[in-house]
Amino acid sequence: MSDTSPDDFEPTMSAEEALMWRIGDDPWLDPSGSLLALLDRPVDLDLLRRKVAAGIPSMPRLVERVVDTARPIEALRWEIDPDFDLTNHVVEVAVPAPGDRRALLDLTTEIHMTPFPAGRPPWRLVLVTGLADGTGALIARLHHSVADGIGGLRMAEIFLTLEADTNPPPDTDLDAILCEWRAAATDHDLPDTAAAIWSALAGPVGLAKSTAAELALIGADPARAQRTAGQALDTVRTVIDQLTGDPFLDSTSELWTRRSGGRYFVTAQMPLSAAGAAAKARGGTINDLYVTALADAAIAYHAERGTEPRSVAMSFVRSTRTGSGAGGNAFVPIKVRAPGAGVTPDERFAALSNAMAPSDASEGEPGLGVVSGLAALIPTPALTRLGRDQGARIDVVTSNIRGAPVPIFVGDAHVLGTFPIGPVAGAACNATVMSREDSLDIGIMIDPAAIDDPDRFGDIVQATLDAYTGDAG
Repeated sequence: MSDTSPDDFEPTMSAEEALMWRIGDDPWLDPSGSLLALLDRPVDLDLLRRKVAAGIPSMPRLVERVVDTARPIEALRWEIDPDFDLTNHVVEVAVPAPGDRRALLDLTTEIHMTPFPAGRPPWRLVLVTGLADGTGALIARLHHSVADGIGGLRMAEIFLTLEADTNPPPDTDLDAILCEWRAAATDHDLPDTAAAIWSALAGPVGLAKSTAAELALIGADPARAQRTAGQALDTVRTVIDQLTGDPFLDSTSELWTRRSGGRYFVTAQMPLSAAGAAAKARGGTINDLYVTALADAAIAYHAERGTEPRSVAMSFVRSTRTGSGAGGNAFVPIKVRAPGAGVTPDERFAALSNAMAPSDASEGEPGLGVVSGLAALIPTPALTRLGRDQGARIDVVTSNIRGAPVPIFVGDAHVLGTFPIGPVAGAACNATVMSREDSLDIGIMIDPAAIDDPDRFGDIVQATLDAYTGDAG
């Protein structure tokens, strides 16, 4: 029936994905991502469900749930949900009165913050009805352990098309497909306890070589033991530095000091072509311009309140994805410092462009996988406290997702906006941008305990973007 099966996807979580799953219960650190898509008209619920059902055979992860292994040290694994029901995942919700943009953004926030039901695949599609202007909207939510932003967008291709399409696909017998997959499922080999402990320890300290081979080499060269131990300790020290932060890159804000589990969603947009011209004129990239604009807005917000931080603590995500597959996570988070007081916007742009440029100097540093491997050895409550502490040191988290450069549709509805939501993760806010046709659509999820006037901050972000793209025009 299907040429794809769950065995075509990794049966266990990577260290990075397991880390995000472990911290997911904390509302401050919830790593889930969402997307608000604005549509020029409402979409039929039955049509959307049929499109998703037709796409599931190519995306088996959508019917899988997370299962704990019997032994805590072992990796979390995926299995087919024995009670999978598509109607639990593709639903319809009416926007509260008065059905305006603010009501839609508040509904999006509520859906984004609602925990996934235990024991079900961690994703949800919500069609929004009742918008006062007669348009439509779709809110998609996906746990980060399933896929990063780019992988999630590729998964969304099962219901996105490049032209209006109201023809429902042929009926898909999901029950029969799931029965076929369950019958073909194999028991993946799980390591014994000793091997699992060695694997958990070997990754973080850089000793992933064969145990027997390493012991043989140490036996032939006794000094090798001391050198190996020294290298391991150097790696651990570097990883701990990543987990505990760099004071040079920490927030210097006197305003954005509080944190909470509350969230408030605002959006902004700028023309893609104008942003490209403005970035090129300054000798950088669109991402450089985007991150600089967020730093400018943060400084302007502070200035209105009579203060100016010495710097803005920021992070951005560099994708390491090389394949075209959907699902999975392939990225590296990087912290940078945007200069504050006494620096012009163009000087700030140059500083950030230089800081964010890929460099060979960091190739020898442990990546996110090593950090996650060490984090696996930390009890979840302690890891959560550590995550909150590190998140509070950051002012603005940024990331970007490359979308379609051409019109896209859900059914016969033209997508007029794609506003992504990334994890705030204890920072003051997360700003994530997605390109669409000739637009850059920016979703900004704010912690209102940190930024106490989120609407004003959103206005400043938009004004800053307009100033850059106005200059380009």
